Amino acid sequence: MARMRTLQMKGITKSFGSLAANSGVSLTVGAGEVLGLLGENGAGKTTLMNVLYGLYPADEGEILIDGRPVRFSSPRDAIRAGIGMVHQHFMLVQNHTVAENVALADPEAPFLFPASRVAERMAEFSRVYGLTVDPRRKVWQLSAG
Repeated sequence: MARMRTLQMKGITKSFGSLAANSGVSLTVGAGEVLGLLGENGAGKTTLMNVLYGLYPADEGEILIDGRPVRFSSPRDAIRAGIGMVHQHFMLVQNHTVAENVALADPEAPFLFPASRVAERMAEFSRVYGLTVDPRRKVWQLSAG
């Protein structure tokens, strides 16, 4: 994973049909800096972060890491560049197990990565850190907490 010092988004525009969710938005974040995006519902905060995370392509504008332009066509690309995202709403496959959901997010996992290997690693992690999540349970069986 790359170590990022400066992230810039310059002139980001993203529209959905005739609705402009973001229009020429720019921001700069330095290493160790904490930034809060504030605004009304529908102001475009989540859309901007989805562009940064590779979930949506920008219609216009650019993203730079340490002054170099980057293009993310998927969250995997963003993760490899050192960008992570905690979603406001659950982004899990309800009918999959916890381990299957984790396997989907593993940037090193090949397509159809055996979730049993992930479940074994998660079980060990749970033992070491005292977690009580069963990696073989379906997501729909778990509480939100």
